[in-house]
Amino acid sequence: MSPASEYAELHCRSQFSFLHGASSPERLVEVAHELGLSALALTDRNGLYGVVRFAQAAREVGMRTVFGAEVSCAGSDLVVIADGPSGYVALSQALTDGQMRGTKSHPVFDVASLAERVRGQCFVLTGAHDGPLVRALHTDGPRAARRSLELLVEAFGRDRVLVEVWNHGDPLDVWRNDALVGVAAECDVETIATNDV
Repeated sequence: MSPASEYAELHCRSQFSFLHGASSPERLVEVAHELGLSALALTDRNGLYGVVRFAQAAREVGMRTVFGAEVSCAGSDLVVIADGPSGYVALSQALTDGQMRGTKSHPVFDVASLAERVRGQCFVLTGAHDGPLVRALHTDGPRAARRSLELLVEAFGRDRVLVEVWNHGDPLDVWRNDALVGVAAECDVETIATNDV
């Protein structure tokens, strides 16, 4: 695969994300390897549950790994990606904080606390259908989505927030992605394509 066509999936949940993911970490790695992906992230919901199995499977096929989590933050989902070992530690601490604030299977996260732990050490994707930008866009339009993005930039830093877009063949995908790319451009924030696997 040429460098111009390399792709890394950065929003992917395993069977450890109950009702949100179905495949084992090993199967995800196997399929990503078969498809020729350059790297794969495991971003299970509110935890790092499958990372050991994921890392072992990826090592066996020589696939690069990225570690993260899809965090249910104040009613919306953000994807937090560790930037190296220090980012992994920061993300682990943030996830522990949220788990300790909540109850079993119901952690409690908020943007301010999450940002306090991971700012400068993790990247934050704006999430898919349940992300704050998409919710704001669908409820109140592009201006609300822009305000939502500005709040994330303020919390995590302009160079750490990435606007997530995807296309699953839904008739609204093109409209939504065009609107999100426009909002990202207005706020001088990069966009990233994922499959929200």
